[in-house]
Amino acid sequence: MEKYVDINGIQVLDVTPDYNRPLALVDLTVLNKLTLLLQKDTFSNIRHNFRENIMQTENLAELVQASEDFIAFHRTVNLIREVCQKDVNQINDEPVGVLGHIDLDDIDTCGRDHTEY
Repeated sequence: MEKYVDINGIQVLDVTPDYNRPLALVDLTVLNKLTLLLQKDTFSNIRHNFRENIMQTENLAELVQASEDFIAFHRTVNLIREVCQKDVNQINDEPVGVLGHIDLDDIDTCGRDHTEY
């Protein structure tokens, strides 16, 4: 379910799993590109990397923070991908139609001879 936040009278899509963490406002196009740049990894590698992170903690507070960071990251990425997938599906569901007719024979291409290209 999509959530929105009102910022100066503008409804902004909220892809945060919770509000108990610092938030950042980012352009949705930029966010989409960032998520596309994320490497796809196997569950085994994700689990192994998480295990490495928690093994580097030295107390319970660090362990809890590492766990919360891991969970927040993956929940946020999943929410972003879900929202992006909905946007793609909505675009694909729209009917395709002819908006007009252009006769390319009527276009003057500056009268230059383009054979040298």
